[in-house]
Amino acid sequence: MRSAVVAAVVLCAIPAVAADHPCKADVEKFCAGLQPGQGRILQCLAQHEADLSAGCKQKRDSFREQMEEIRAACEADVRKFCSDVRPGDGRIVRCLQQHANELSDPCKNEGEKMRARGQAHRALLQDVQQACRDDANKLCSGVKPGGGRIARCLKSHQNELSQSCTSAIGEAKDRW
Repeated sequence: MRSAVVAAVVLCAIPAVAADHPCKADVEKFCAGLQPGQGRILQCLAQHEADLSAGCKQKRDSFREQMEEIRAACEADVRKFCSDVRPGDGRIVRCLQQHANELSDPCKNEGEKMRARGQAHRALLQDVQQACRDDANKLCSGVKPGGGRIARCLKSHQNELSQSCTSAIGEAKDRW
């Protein structure tokens, strides 16, 4: 049951490995060539757990703590409403969402915390996009968007970025 809740929430809670994510180098080192999705990157990192960098281990531990809080808060709801649902591909999360009005208060509260974290993360990304739009147009005009290519381009030009872009990136790093 524990792994079903964690696996379901992982699909909604894990952001893509961004340019400065503490696990980026570990993903590149141990999981190069793996197609993201369906937990493949997480499984790869778990297989190399002993060899992960300190920063990645810290991020993993923080994430595990959050997942344990969600698991503890929602375990009874998963048993009650989703016992016949096969875990994977977000099915447990969708089941819980379908029963949103019936969930226990602790599970609802954890869901709200998760949504708030997601909204805060999206707001940070939007702030960075807004602040760095002119820099991206100027320095990365030939780069096809998607897959983190613009972020990598901006990083390769970090000494040429405007103050507003540099500040927005710094603030996002501090808050993320």
